[in-house]
Amino acid sequence: MKKDKIEIETPEKIIFSYNISSTGTRIASYTIDFVIQIIIIFLLGLMLVSLQLTSFTIPGSGFMQEMSGLVVAFAFLLYFLLQWGYFILFEAITDGQSPGKKLMKIRVIKTNGEPLDLSTIILRNLLRAVDAFPVYYLLGGIVSIFDSKSRRIGDIVSDTVVVSEMTFNLKEPDSFTVFISGNNKKSIGLLHNKLNEKELYILRRFLNEKNQLNQQKQAEIAFMLAEKIKKRLHLQEDIENPVLFIERVYRGHTDENKK
Repeated sequence: MKKDKIEIETPEKIIFSYNISSTGTRIASYTIDFVIQIIIIFLLGLMLVSLQLTSFTIPGSGFMQEMSGLVVAFAFLLYFLLQWGYFILFEAITDGQSPGKKLMKIRVIKTNGEPLDLSTIILRNLLRAVDAFPVYYLLGGIVSIFDSKSRRIGDIVSDTVVVSEMTFNLKEPDSFTVFISGNNKKSIGLLHNKLNEKELYILRRFLNEKNQLNQQKQAEIAFMLAEKIKKRLHLQEDIENPVLFIERVYRGHTDENKK
């Protein structure tokens, strides 16, 4: 049976509910990325034509003519890298989004709730060669029709799924959030690095639900989150109270959004 939603539990025991991206949205996303690649190839072709013309118009340019052959070979190498590296590069540096996915507001995530790692990204994208058989991702499209989570072969093997982007209004904490002290208005200060929306959502969920946990569980999760935040933001301060530290980081982001 086809699913339109998927629930993923993170290592911090927080459950997210995502809308699975439709096949049509994924096709539109790939089409955008394909057009971008064509534009890059076209610009590269213009550069090669320019170099070829230069090599034949400069007197005594035998050396340039020899170099032009190397340029053409280099261009084929770049084309190969573009075909295989485009999605790997963008999904690695933008947490599962190529330019096409970003415009269509979808992203790749792991179904076990762990962060998307480079080996997973490489695996799912190398299998595009299989999904693309015989033309324009026909095999991958057929597989996604029958898969309950609309995944192509690359996603099934790498244990990933393409979902709609989660967006949140983070200008204010949820109204029912209970902070340690009602008078605690101090934020973490100027942050040179920023948490993304998903990470901020995890903090907000913890702040909202921490009082529903027993004291030991709350302390464990708070400590784990605080350590990850400290490492993620490259902060050097000692953490005496993990929950208070999380509040300060969250306020540091929301206070800046108000400016």
